[in-house]
Amino acid sequence: MKNEIKTLVFDLDGTIYQNTVFHRDYLRFLVEGTDKASWADGLIRYADAVFCGERLEMNAFYGDARIEASTPEMFFRGLEAARLPDFPYEEALLRSDCIYTGDAWAVVTLIGKALGLLDGDRIDTVYRRTREKMSADGMTGSVRLRDAIRSLGGSFDTILLSNSYESTAIAFLEQLGYSNTFEKTVFSANKPGGILDALCTQDVTLLDRPQSVLTIGDHAFNDLIPLQQLGCRALWVNPFLNIRKPACDASVRTPEELAEYLEELLRRKLQGSSASSFER
Repeated sequence: MKNEIKTLVFDLDGTIYQNTVFHRDYLRFLVEGTDKASWADGLIRYADAVFCGERLEMNAFYGDARIEASTPEMFFRGLEAARLPDFPYEEALLRSDCIYTGDAWAVVTLIGKALGLLDGDRIDTVYRRTREKMSADGMTGSVRLRDAIRSLGGSFDTILLSNSYESTAIAFLEQLGYSNTFEKTVFSANKPGGILDALCTQDVTLLDRPQSVLTIGDHAFNDLIPLQQLGCRALWVNPFLNIRKPACDASVRTPEELAEYLEELLRRKLQGSSASSFER
């Protein structure tokens, strides 16, 4: 708590914008044209229950092996039985047989893999169709959050660090109204394993002062834990109620709350008080 925050590292999906219903399109695209097409409504209701803290468990590890089931409920029981222990971060990075349910995208990906419907190019196809649908629906970003991030320039360094491809991410940022909002941007960041290399491309000395770095994101394993391991501060963005909370220094629920947090951080900075002392 002693060092003042100087650099803020932002995630994109689920952090700069929120869409809490995209999973409904994703799951319909997932089963479309397959023998599980009739399961679509049941899968959507199940995912809704997960995000309410009633089924499965958020912020936990699950095996992603294919589950053979003749009914949706049999599948759901098998999915929940695939819960794994909480691995140390370093061990988890080496495993390729599980998914950390850190956000809504991870939950629907787990469902797709367990159904055996994300083999080959299908995983990219379903993701791309979902993002295209989000764009077609005319998503826009929070103006207050955009202005809050822009106002940080001169007092804080701001870095957008996303796993999204550059071409799609830039177009999406334009649609959200977030072009030229961040001082630095890194795409295809390969989080969590590649997060340190991605940051070092922007500033090789950045992590020499880990307590001056605040990482902001919704997926704890991808966005928060890798930098927390080094001593960085962490702000968790989570729109869901009644779900398991990861370790973090502070949390907010919505883009508006994130904007308020950043505005207060800047106010304290300009007043000369400790910017790292603001928690919620």
